[in-house]
Amino acid sequence: MCTLGCLLRMKCTGDISSTQINKGNLPMRYKVLLHVLIQCLSNRQAGYDMAGNDLVGLMVALVLNKSFSISKYIFANMKENMTRTGGRTTGNKFWMYPRFLQMIMNVQHPNLPKSR
Repeated sequence: MCTLGCLLRMKCTGDISSTQINKGNLPMRYKVLLHVLIQCLSNRQAGYDMAGNDLVGLMVALVLNKSFSISKYIFANMKENMTRTGGRTTGNKFWMYPRFLQMIMNVQHPNLPKSR
C-alpha cells in the first residue's frame, strides 16, 4: 500500500498494480533514481527499463527515508539466479556479488585471516 501510494504521489503514469514498473512512466528525477538502482542492483542481463516490485519498494524506501533490507534483497536475487535454469550464467552463478559477500563475511568474522 505504501509503495502504491508513493508511486501515485510520484505521478507515475503507468499501471502501478502490475508486477513490473516501467521507468519511462516516472518523472525525470525518479526515473534517474530507478535507472541507477536497476543498473546497480538488478540481476538482469538485458532489458533495463522494467523494475520489479521489490526494487520499486527499495526506491520508495529511499525516497521516504524508510528502512529496507538491501542485503535481503540481494540474497533473494542470488537465490533466484542460482535456481534459474538456462541462459549464459550457468556454471559461474556462485560468483555473483563477490564484494558484497566479502563485506558481510568481514563484519561477521573480523579476525578471519585474509590470504592473497
